[in-house]
Amino acid sequence: MIIDLHAHTSNHPMRNLHVTSASIATLEAEALKYGISMIVLLATYFPHKKSGVHNHDMLERIKGHPLFRMFGSLDVMNHFDSGVAELETLAKLGSIAGIKLYPGYQGFEPSEERLNPVYALAEKYRLPVMLHGGEVHNCEKELAELARPLYVEKPAKEHPKVKFVVSHLANPYFAELRGVMERCPNVFTDISGQFVSGTSEDTEEYRDMITSEIQQFLSCQNGYERVMFATDFPIQSYKDSLDLVERLQLNPEQLKNLMAENALRFLDQTYIP
Repeated sequence: MIIDLHAHTSNHPMRNLHVTSASIATLEAEALKYGISMIVLLATYFPHKKSGVHNHDMLERIKGHPLFRMFGSLDVMNHFDSGVAELETLAKLGSIAGIKLYPGYQGFEPSEERLNPVYALAEKYRLPVMLHGGEVHNCEKELAELARPLYVEKPAKEHPKVKFVVSHLANPYFAELRGVMERCPNVFTDISGQFVSGTSEDTEEYRDMITSEIQQFLSCQNGYERVMFATDFPIQSYKDSLDLVERLQLNPEQLKNLMAENALRFLDQTYIP
């Protein structure tokens, strides 16, 4: 069983990526090709870029497609209260498997007090919280600081019953995230989006470096239970993501955890059919 904990969909043509489409049909074809059992898609709210696939739009796209689960999101910058209310409605209905926040792509730190209603909602409905971590793309550079993993430590400690995942290994803040994970047993990470597949940044030397970083995460306290497979499709391909896993040379139990079991525990069996 393989669970992709972090992917995106779009109805627009893809440019300068390894695929020309990130539609639901394309994702289903990729899942069939690579043996993916579940894909978690993320609602997106990018007010700086004036783009995104919002909650109800995403729900409509995945209706009747059992391959997919969805993390809901909100516009923290402009419509916070109504966004929290919408997430609570969706949580009551069992329509979302978690909540995704976008520090760096929106102007907030995860440690701000105004985010507490989101974390309280997550605790109430046993929903995990995913946060973008690390480098941001096509946004103001001054926002990048907001996506550092150090800002997750405060809410993680204040809400120990909530499971947090800082995406992308918080690349390039690898060591900083490992420190947060050592201090906060409820913080996880995923291996998604380490490079843009099919571009000049994808080299053997870079893949070797990323492999070493993942191995260091696995060596953290309970690391083999807190690192999860994910792609960030269409940014990183399924082929390349699986190649990173192969390079780790894991034993069967470790591989099973990374590819599915950790995600099942993170998502909570309530949301697994």
